[in-house]
Amino acid sequence: MRKGVIVMLALLALARTGDVFSFEKNLLNSKLSVNGSTVPYPIFSVFVMPSKTFTVEFAEKSLTGSFQFFDANGEALKLSPNLPANSGTVGKTPITAPKQSGHYVLKTTNNQTGEIATLNVFVMTPLEKVDKAGKLNGYIIGKYPEKPLKNNPIYLPPQGFVEVSPGQTDIRISPNFTLGQFLSKQQQGFPKYVHLRAGLLLKLENILHTLNSEGYIIEGLTIMSGYRTPFYNKAIGNVQYSRHVWGGAADFYIDQSPKDGVMDDLNKDGVVNREDAVWLANFIANMTKQGAFGSRIGGLGVYDANAAHGPFVHVDVRGTLARW
Repeated sequence: MRKGVIVMLALLALARTGDVFSFEKNLLNSKLSVNGSTVPYPIFSVFVMPSKTFTVEFAEKSLTGSFQFFDANGEALKLSPNLPANSGTVGKTPITAPKQSGHYVLKTTNNQTGEIATLNVFVMTPLEKVDKAGKLNGYIIGKYPEKPLKNNPIYLPPQGFVEVSPGQTDIRISPNFTLGQFLSKQQQGFPKYVHLRAGLLLKLENILHTLNSEGYIIEGLTIMSGYRTPFYNKAIGNVQYSRHVWGGAADFYIDQSPKDGVMDDLNKDGVVNREDAVWLANFIANMTKQGAFGSRIGGLGVYDANAAHGPFVHVDVRGTLARW
């Protein structure tokens, strides 16, 4: 096996894990800018349509670097006739995604420090492949609304979906979250499909990192609900224009001590109830007031326990403030 393939397979092993992992706190010394968003994490994700371009550069413009592009098996990709296989210069030109939908890996190297960052590149399956029955390769997507809510373009149907096989659910799409955490909860087999917004991952990582930096030792956020297909969203009786349907929302709680499947007693009053979700929502609201989320502001909701689940909070990245 070639040396480059061995190295890449090692990187893929880091990017995938079926084990429960503790909080990954490491940040890049030199942040990346991915599609215009600042990414401080050594592993992150890009969601792109086939043959479309995306940008990767250093946030600090004076830095230079190179990148290598691989398929999920660690084989080098030839990006264009004018470039050698799998190589390019960070920030020099936009990167064109492969024509074939699937999972790819892009590795960047900082020329000054040797620091390496890994981007999981998910080339999506186009929306046009959903059939008239609302199915994509047998998986029920359902129908997106014909008209966006209040003519807001964030409610236009997504361009495509990430196809997920059983072996891909544990791919780390950011340091502390995996692809499988965001799958729609509908009971169907593989392949499954998901739509996600990178901004949501940035927001969730920011919340988790800030909690830990302020002294709350929390390994991760338990995602109750990430993406929902229109089919599943309708089946559970949720509102038609839920941001979950566009991959930009998450319902979650903190389950650290004890790990028992419900929210922790965050406000330390001796009981687990809605007030613990209020505590978490207030923490996130304070981050918003301090400008922590930038353009990733959005909805923030508090939910009480019922017979099916404990208390939790909702966050999304709709771009405008909403509270409930």
